[in-house]
Amino acid sequence: MALKAICAKISTPIFSIKHPEVFQIAASLPIPQPSTLTGALAYCIGVHSRMGLKAKDEVERMLVLARAKILNEVAVVTPIMLRRFRVLDKGFETKRKGEIPAYKRACDALSSGDFDYYRRVIEVELTDALYREYVTAATIECVWILREPLDHKLLYLLQRLGDTESLVTVMEAWSADCSVKEVDSLRTEYPMVLDPDALTSIGGDYTVVKMCDEHRILRTFCIPCKKDVLSTPDGVKYFAYVPTSIEAEFKKPVEVFTVDGEDLLGYEGGA
Repeated sequence: MALKAICAKISTPIFSIKHPEVFQIAASLPIPQPSTLTGALAYCIGVHSRMGLKAKDEVERMLVLARAKILNEVAVVTPIMLRRFRVLDKGFETKRKGEIPAYKRACDALSSGDFDYYRRVIEVELTDALYREYVTAATIECVWILREPLDHKLLYLLQRLGDTESLVTVMEAWSADCSVKEVDSLRTEYPMVLDPDALTSIGGDYTVVKMCDEHRILRTFCIPCKKDVLSTPDGVKYFAYVPTSIEAEFKKPVEVFTVDGEDLLGYEGGA
């Protein structure tokens, strides 16, 4: 079966993708996880073909592998204190029987002209704040390996990756051929599943995190990047992800996909 790939170079002024095992985004993944890329492709297909949520089934049928990597020299890690208005959920909650919900109290105060009380309810009672980490000034290359051809131009419909505030711009999209081979050693700049039972050795700087694969199965991934402390010319220090490459040797041959001259590890032998 001949495989095809569609690729995109994506500019991410800000993006934040939570670790799958946490409730809120205290720390962001350095790159989109495979399940995020799967959802992004489903969104593009759904909008392009107007099939809506049925696009998810279409993607599950045709998608083989989805991977991303950082292209630029560094991706800056920026902590943000995010203030949120909780009017539509917290505004209708009550703690005691007979208590008037905050939303109704705010509406009543606004109707009677009590603007000070209205602001106190909206800006104090119905807000909260949380710490989030964003990755900024990053350029990411995404690859989707498919069982059949797909028009790469639909990737230009992509608007965000990850959290709601994660705005992205597709700078370039293209199609590529994909070949399959078996190897007992690999050098790659793309994430790979980390399986000690399949590996003989692994070298290079990398980050080990848990991410969801294309089918939302939680796996341990090895991402070719390191988190480092860098300095500006005037001495200001900041955290950043620095992309790297990793070299791995396996106990037995594993399946590798080659796209645009770069190798991506499949799940056989690495699952």
